[in-house]
Amino acid sequence: MAKANMKSLHDLHGAIARYYLEAANGDEELSSGTLAAINAFLKNNDITVDIVSDSPEQNLTNQLKLLIMDKEEVG
Repeated sequence: MAKANMKSLHDLHGAIARYYLEAANGDEELSSGTLAAINAFLKNNDITVDIVSDSPEQNLTNQLKLLIMDKEEVG
């Protein structure tokens, strides 16, 4: 079985970050199985990211912080 090249892994990482961001902004809840599969893939492939301004990763981080703050205010 051939290993994915770095560009493929980078592209997948970006796609997953954008998917999370879209999901965080949407009304649809991600299943725990989907989240576990994505997280396992990233962990198994030692995928990491340096978060920079105006990136999907930074936007996701900001959106998640807002969601957490909203839930804390509600109860």
